Formats: sequence, C-alpha cells, structure tokens
Amino acid sequence: MKTVKELFELVAQATEENSQDFQTWFFNFSGHINTLSVEFYFSGWEMDKKHPKKIEQELTEEGTQALYWFIKTRLRNVNTIIENI
Repeated sequence: MKTVKELFELVAQATEENSQDFQTWFFNFSGHINTLSVEFYFSGWEMDKKHPKKIEQELTEEGTQALYWFIKTRLRNVNTIIENI
C-alpha cells in the first residue's frame, strides 16, 4: 500500500517533470475535504484543448492508491522514479 507521503513525493516528481515539458500536469488539493484532483494532458496543455485524463479522489487508502498509480503510470521517466522510491 502506498502512503499519502509517497503520493505527494510522486506529485513533486510530476511537478518537476511539468517544468521540463509542455505543462502536462495540473493538481488541486482541497484540504478542507481531503481531496486531490489531477489532470493530465498527454501532449501538453493548450488554450482550447479539451479532454485531459482526470481523476479526483478523497485521500483514503483506496483513493491514495488510485491517485498514486494514475500519476506513476503517466510519468515520462518512470524507471528513474522507481529507482528513487
């Protein structure tokens, strides 16, 4: 089971990746309801681009797993990330 700490470490890696490409990741943490939503644009964000891959989950055990694997499977440099975890 992945923890919330591991999830946010992965969010940090995705954020770093985001600064190197076309702004593919968008995150919104709502602390008052303990929810994280993630949008992923495969080829980068553009003004009128629609249909990103999206997920929104409460940070329960199940939600944390879903968010973690949603992000991990879409990172560009997954092998490097696996070595660092």
